[in-house]
Amino acid sequence: MESLATALEAIAAWHWFVLGLALLIAELVSGSTYLLWPAAAAWLVGLVMLFLPIGWPAQLALFGLGTLVPALTAGRYVRGRWLARAGQTSLNENSARLIGVHAQALGDFVHCRGRLRLGDTVWQGQSGEAVADGDRVEVVSVEGSTLNVRPVPKAS
Repeated sequence: MESLATALEAIAAWHWFVLGLALLIAELVSGSTYLLWPAAAAWLVGLVMLFLPIGWPAQLALFGLGTLVPALTAGRYVRGRWLARAGQTSLNENSARLIGVHAQALGDFVHCRGRLRLGDTVWQGQSGEAVADGDRVEVVSVEGSTLNVRPVPKAS
């Protein structure tokens, strides 16, 4: 027990900087933001130690507060922003790339539903407006394998 107390008393500012760097590297590898706050807190304790020689209980308390406060407040904000931005991409959603593309109706739409030719593929389509055979339509959204479309106005 005495050796633990001696080791804790020997903690210097550079120990905190090394811990912060190690946590930051681990954060970069994981990309989760969970280790970002302890890394920042370790650097904060290291900076405080450079100007104010404080004992190990105060160091640990500052490290704990420096980790806990941002983790409970800023963590939600940052992760929420990143996840919201990630949810707006269509990187792995091939169907989202169809929005805005023009297709051709293969027959009249009956009860707002019909078939469409888009490239070399035939799709099911639905529209709230009348669509006749051969009409050009624009894809406005995708629901499963059904394209929601609207007629493209004919050029006059």
